[in-house]
Amino acid sequence: MQTPSFQSGSISLRHNWRLIPNASGKKNAPLLILSHGFGTDHRSWRLLLPDLLKHYDVGVYDLAGAGPNGGRNFEPHRHTSITAYADDLLNLLDEQGIGRCQILCHSVSGMAALIAASQRPELFERIFMIAASPRYLDDGDYGGGFLQADLDGLFTAMENNFEAWANGFAPMIVGESSPAFVLEFTAGLLQMPQKVALQTAKFIFQSDFRALLPEISTPCVLIQPKRDPAVPVKVGQYLHEKLQNSDLHIIDSSGHLPHLTAPYAVLAHLRPYFTG
Repeated sequence: MQTPSFQSGSISLRHNWRLIPNASGKKNAPLLILSHGFGTDHRSWRLLLPDLLKHYDVGVYDLAGAGPNGGRNFEPHRHTSITAYADDLLNLLDEQGIGRCQILCHSVSGMAALIAASQRPELFERIFMIAASPRYLDDGDYGGGFLQADLDGLFTAMENNFEAWANGFAPMIVGESSPAFVLEFTAGLLQMPQKVALQTAKFIFQSDFRALLPEISTPCVLIQPKRDPAVPVKVGQYLHEKLQNSDLHIIDSSGHLPHLTAPYAVLAHLRPYFTG
């Protein structure tokens, strides 16, 4: 992804920050931040970008552990929770002098944005979340989609043969007959150092941020795939129920990465909220 504008800074450089001006050259256009999920990087937004740039200046960055700097921007002693992703986001926005934005998140970045909004609600006008989950583990009446035995098996497979695990995990998560996207997601997983990927997977899949949800006042838009192997529909419905101000859109797609496999469906539900 290329950009004609790049503001340097230590945090920005570590996280591969890019600011892409809106396509019409409009001054003072609203700003939309894009924050990706596990196993991908900022390039995963490319199919939505032409539409987004009709309305927004767009900022993209890579989470710690992801992208070309992934082996260098991940701090094992600090990145032990999704909260560290929220800290990175807030530090990046502060370094860039951003006082107000909207943010479009995939998967784990949804919780990172909610954590950030709970600390600094004035920063976020709206939070868009695709396939987000506050907890992946089942817990009583709450169906997160995984048993502890499932996760233990996943972590063991990552430890024993990381490459074989990635090649098996990717087709399940992509969930569509999309060989190119399966290869892309596999490559994104394997780009992460094994220890970084394992630590990240553990703090994501073992997380529980359900108690945070009622505290969030920022308007949220939830995009939930109908057949998502990582985040069941009932998780999207749970988020909608617990968040004070949210809209839920269930799209008829399979897999956990609909911004790649079903971009037109995602855009159809995003467009009514676009500014400008």
